[in-house]
Amino acid sequence: MTNSQKLVLLCLSFIGGICFASYFFALKIFIIGLIMMIDRRSILIGLCVICFSFGCFLVENEVNKINQNPLLSFHEKEIILTGTISKEVKQKDEKTEIILGDVLIFTDKYSFLKYGDEIRAKGTLRIAQKIDGFDYQGYLAKSGVVGTMAYPKIELISSNSNALYDFKEKSSQKIRDLISPSVSPILEAMILGNSGKINKETRDILSKSGTSHIVAISGMHIVIFSTMIFWLLINLGLWRKQALALSIFFIFLYVFFVGCPASALRAGIMVSFLFIAEIFDRKSFNLRTLVLTATILLLFNPLLLKYDLGFQLSFLAVLGIILTSSTFNNWFSFIKWKKVREIVSATAGAQIFSLPILISSFGYFSLVSFFTNLLILPILSVVMILGILMVLFPFGFILSIPCSLLLFYLLAVVTFFSQLPFATASIPVFIILLLYIPLIYFIYKSNKKELEFLGQ
Repeated sequence: MTNSQKLVLLCLSFIGGICFASYFFALKIFIIGLIMMIDRRSILIGLCVICFSFGCFLVENEVNKINQNPLLSFHEKEIILTGTISKEVKQKDEKTEIILGDVLIFTDKYSFLKYGDEIRAKGTLRIAQKIDGFDYQGYLAKSGVVGTMAYPKIELISSNSNALYDFKEKSSQKIRDLISPSVSPILEAMILGNSGKINKETRDILSKSGTSHIVAISGMHIVIFSTMIFWLLINLGLWRKQALALSIFFIFLYVFFVGCPASALRAGIMVSFLFIAEIFDRKSFNLRTLVLTATILLLFNPLLLKYDLGFQLSFLAVLGIILTSSTFNNWFSFIKWKKVREIVSATAGAQIFSLPILISSFGYFSLVSFFTNLLILPILSVVMILGILMVLFPFGFILSIPCSLLLFYLLAVVTFFSQLPFATASIPVFIILLLYIPLIYFIYKSNKKELEFLGQ
């Protein structure tokens, strides 16, 4: 077994520990792992056991932080919070969301507050609870939040500017000035990460048509952005390796710019690994890269695995593309256009693997998503490139015309398919899981050599 194979095995053990997530069990397993390492022949097994227990410990440690938070004793009491807004202020539906320390504050839609402002908020604190089976406490905990405060009295102590966020706001305003309000929120979400500005009606249309992913910054968006940046740097005269290295910097700058969602972080890390491998003339294996990326993100926030839907869908979609793309490419060999065949194969793989999570989370899945994605995915890269250039350059008003036409086409397609009477269907999750047993076996047989990266 090579060193890289051993590393993947240790990473998988760590992720498995996060899934299990039991502190006392972890302590016992940790001790057993230390004992096993005494025998050199079982050192690797012992290390795997220790990594497993470490994953359990990290989750329990995060849970303990929540349970020991001093704010828990102020449930349903009026308190005063003072601090600096350290995360991006987000607009969603008819309200604005602000994270101040450990508290999520809901305030007016047209709030004047922004990232970096120091404020004082006076209101009633409500500790997050489970709501109709939904673990709202865990959902907030992944963002370091223990409670909420609805429409408190807010006093601005000092206003501090941030160049990156100021540029983001100017970019947002420019999009609203140049693009029709019926489609401008879609473009804002696609290139700036401002998905909260999309109204409920449009979100429902996107969900029913299976295209919600186009307005959530993820792998597709990062790949398009990184390709554009790399091409630009090459044409500016940089050597290939210099362009690759500088592209990594811009990728993470963009990820930070859009608010660091888990799906964007996953894509940013994976693309960076691929660029680094190319810089050192090494081959990068996608499955290993995916496992290593998941490990890095979970080391910093182990609660993502259970409570972040975007994290789950992002990794399952990429896993589906990796494991099924070659098979689907063969199945769809009758499609003569290579790019179209690749889009069809990737769409099928991503949707099949993310289906169980979608059904368990929303209670239904889209029957038309495959066809909708097939019609809109080819234009998304053009829309993104036009949108970015429109924001960056003075002649943006010229580019806004073709960009608007493509956005109207996109909205027309998703609206048409979402309104079909058979657009969505509900199937019990356990039936889907039963159907997945032969699918998993088929995927294993089709990718046996690729899945032997763990080695013996």
